Formats: sequence, C-alpha cells, structure tokens
Amino acid sequence: MLHNSIPVVMYHHVSEADRELNIFPDLFEDQLRSLSARGWKTLSGDEFLAFLRDGKERPKKCVLLTFDDGFADNYVFAYPLLKKYGMKAMLFVAADFIEDADVKRDSFVSLTHNAAWDLAFTQRRAEVMCTWKELREMNEDGSFDIQSHGLSHRTPAFMKQENYEALRGDLVGGKAELEKRLSKKIYHLAWPKGHFDRESIAIAGEAGYQALYTTERGANTAKNLTAVRRLPVKCRGGDWLMGKLPIYSSVLLTSVYLRLRTGR
Repeated sequence: MLHNSIPVVMYHHVSEADRELNIFPDLFEDQLRSLSARGWKTLSGDEFLAFLRDGKERPKKCVLLTFDDGFADNYVFAYPLLKKYGMKAMLFVAADFIEDADVKRDSFVSLTHNAAWDLAFTQRRAEVMCTWKELREMNEDGSFDIQSHGLSHRTPAFMKQENYEALRGDLVGGKAELEKRLSKKIYHLAWPKGHFDRESIAIAGEAGYQALYTTERGANTAKNLTAVRRLPVKCRGGDWLMGKLPIYSSVLLTSVYLRLRTGR
C-alpha cells in the first residue's frame, strides 16, 4: 500500500561549507522548488502527529523536514528559502548552546560541522548557533517549528555511563527551557547523535515527549512514534529527493528498498 508512511528527512547544515552533514543553499532551494512543483506538503510537528494518528485527512504527498542542533546557518540560509517557497521544517535545538544575544549575520562565515561544534563549546557559540531572538522569529513565523534536542547534547555519554538521572534532567530541562523561552508546548525530541536505549525512551515519555526521532532510516506510522525514522539528506538537488520520497511514503517499498540497500 502506498502513502501509509510519512517520510522524515534529516538535515544539519544549509551552508557554503563542505559537504559533511551539509547541503549547499542552491541545492536546498532546488529541493524546495521540486517539493513545491510536485505538490508535496511540508508538515509542522502538530500536523505530523495528527496525520500519523488519524490518517483520514492526510495528504498523499506529505513530508516532515527536520534539522538537528540549531546552527546559525539554518537562520541565515534555510529560513529565507523556506519562507520563499512557503515551506515548513522542524528544528531541534540543544538549549544550553543558545544565547540571549543580538548578533549581526551580515558577515556570516560558513564553517564545517566539526569547526562549528568546536566554537559552540566556547564563549563564541553565538557566532555559530542560533540565538533565542532568531529562534523566536522563526517559530512565530511558522517556517521553523522549534523542538528539543535536550540541554547539553551529552545524552549519549549519560547512557553509556548509565547515569539516567542526569539524562532525565537533560531531557526535562531542555523541554522546560524551550517552553519558557518560546511560550509553546514541546512534544518532539531528537536524540543527539541518534543514541537511545529502552530506559531513555521510558524517561522521555515520562517527561512528556510524544515523538522521539532517531537517525535510522525507515518508514513511519503511528506505531513507531517512540523511534521515528529519518532519511539523511545528501548534498544533492531536487531530483535526488523526489526519487526517495515516494519510496519512504510506503511501508512496503521502504522495507524492500532497505533490504536491497543493506543486503539484509
């Protein structure tokens, strides 16, 4: 059966840096142009939950675009393009890295993923991460649905150490900070680096998250909201994306495709 899954696409950067976890602005625009021309509806978090839980009103062609971490290039490059094409996306931010700063982006310099993270762990983090002012602007505009990536981006280490109280504090704290700063309810969590386990899923549910996002490929139905699968974007244009979305819109096609792709 076709159209019984909602594809979710995973981005990190839209910038002029190299291809590592990045798509160039002109290629991102080509993807959005293709989505628009082919009649695809981009979703907010509320729509994603509603359409998975009750598919009666679901458009046949719908997709959730997601961005991890909260890098400033999302504001500089992705945000204007989403507005230009009337598209929506979700942005998962780790609240500890967001500053109350008024930053001029006129001379913004695109950095590689690793270089951006290096700066994010310094007092210069506002150069590479979105600010609270920018997050509020994008969220209120409706182009970016801001959601949680926890507080510290350290949940993989907490799981490895089996320090689940620290993990609980990170997930609860990230949710609370976003709700306070953005005056909205937060129901979506993307696991930093894609790491999760059974205990962390239970803790996230207790904290009030309703959808948990992985870095694993796959189809999405109401049955896997505790492990939403995502398609990692490639630094390629609209034709590439248009070739993938019909596959990930079908549970059967996704299963066959991934079996052929992995040999399992």
